[in-house]
Amino acid sequence: MHIYLIRHGLSLANAEGLIQGHSDSGLSEVGIAQAKLLGRYFDRERIHPEIIFSSPLKRAHHTAQLIADSLDYQTGIITNDSFMEIDVGELSGTSIEAAYEKYPHGWSRDINKWLDFSLAGGESFKEFFARVETETLEITKDWDFLDDRTVFFVAHAGVLRPLIKTLLSTESDMMFFTFGNCCHIRLTFRQVSNSIRKVMSDLIKIETVAKLMGEENPFNGFEDTVGKKIG
Repeated sequence: MHIYLIRHGLSLANAEGLIQGHSDSGLSEVGIAQAKLLGRYFDRERIHPEIIFSSPLKRAHHTAQLIADSLDYQTGIITNDSFMEIDVGELSGTSIEAAYEKYPHGWSRDINKWLDFSLAGGESFKEFFARVETETLEITKDWDFLDDRTVFFVAHAGVLRPLIKTLLSTESDMMFFTFGNCCHIRLTFRQVSNSIRKVMSDLIKIETVAKLMGEENPFNGFEDTVGKKIG
């Protein structure tokens, strides 16, 4: 089995440097171009999913639909609320600077240290990871990971961490990862002796996909500094 974990394209809020959480920002023109490019890449590489799971938030679901359109994917995209980004409470739609000013003792400008959004009426990371892990285990409980099939999960930077943690059965929270817009990671499951070997490929950025396709990088100077961690 091959499982592809994909972050959504650049959203309007990403382009403005805003914290998103459950806010429902749509894709920017750059994000639309990124998703279409990634879809063309998957098609060229003959990577066609049997199932696509997606967060219901616009930035993720639109990305999933654009990829699906490029692949002539006929099966409906399965949306799941458990794959929404972490709930950041009243910080949704604000900048890091504004969040720091409002919670000077509870937050840090270093987003790697933001581990508890319950201070702002949202989720703690413990609650968030439990939400994603529980649903992932429920979805996959009857899967034969040695089946020759491909599955896509299209979601958010925060969601990709507990997805990787759960699917690889690792203790790491994957906080050392940063996920650019429309990046993807492949998880592969193989039989080795009497066990299943779980392999994670390198994280492939959309910039790399553009080079492989001989196309212009859709970013055009945009840089999402907030959403690589939560977005």
